[in-house]
Amino acid sequence: MRGAVNDVYVREIPRKEDWSFLIASSAITCVAEYKVGNAVAINTQATTFTLSSDTAIDGTFVGRKIKFASNNNVYEIATVIGTTGGTISPPLSGSVNLQSVGYSIFAPIYALPADFDRFPKNGGLLQYVGGAITTIPEVAVQEYYRDYTPSPGTPAKCRLLRTGTALHEQVELTPPPRNADVLGYEYLQELVPLRETTAGVVTIYAGSTVVVGSAGGSRFTEAGTGWYLRIDAFGTGEDSEWYRIVAIAHNSSMTLATAFGLSGAVSAGYTLSAVPRMPVKVQPAILYGAVVNLMADQNDPTAKLYQDKFTEVITESRKLYRTRIYSQTIDTVMEDWDYRR
Repeated sequence: MRGAVNDVYVREIPRKEDWSFLIASSAITCVAEYKVGNAVAINTQATTFTLSSDTAIDGTFVGRKIKFASNNNVYEIATVIGTTGGTISPPLSGSVNLQSVGYSIFAPIYALPADFDRFPKNGGLLQYVGGAITTIPEVAVQEYYRDYTPSPGTPAKCRLLRTGTALHEQVELTPPPRNADVLGYEYLQELVPLRETTAGVVTIYAGSTVVVGSAGGSRFTEAGTGWYLRIDAFGTGEDSEWYRIVAIAHNSSMTLATAFGLSGAVSAGYTLSAVPRMPVKVQPAILYGAVVNLMADQNDPTAKLYQDKFTEVITESRKLYRTRIYSQTIDTVMEDWDYRR
């Protein structure tokens, strides 16, 4: 049942729309192009490069791209050795050694927040041109390849990547940025499964907002602000009393939004529970959708009732919380009279 609930919560409902309640915003700070001096020497099929003495690179350059004049390929800086050299990946292509040639180091790839799921429809990174917002649109990989350029300039397009050990989303820009501009953006947050934690015991006194956990036993940091606390001995199910958490100091201390009830609890069992990050009007769809999924092979005559209820909640929610405006005219290049001439 928990699996069915979480499937509807984290996957099915978020994919129905670009819901306004999932929109968050952030920004990336672009790294300026670096091209001081020249590349003194790098041999064909080798990975070690040396720059002129007036350059000054450091460990922050690892992972950036480097393009040498008169060589078509783009390489990644794998390591930095001192302040004037390092290694590249893959090895230098071609049959000609490079000596005293120009180069360009740039950073086209930037990390996105850990809870990033996707850009809104027709969205992407945002930049201001003449005081107006211009979108740097997300494009398919084929279009990205077609329009790719290694010459830094003003970014015109982007694509999403999942790289690194954590597989967090990253965005790649083309052309790569020339200047250290700040590009804002809006995105749809990725929801994480709902869960509970009950490790250890807690103590809280009547009228207090401070909850103290058992040393080495409770794990409050598994929860988050906005979660709720219940003392199990004071009722479960429909009889339970829940208190919202507003701060977590460490694994054995947290603060509630309101003072605890008329009587306290000492070394009591408890439950910390996440709550759906959706408006209350949307939340019934989680239960209706979960029931529909569980009844799919049960030949239960009430299955249609729950399906209708799920559809009703989603339909009503779309009127309130969707970000895509379908009443607007949508123009495409195919409407151009001579597009197929």
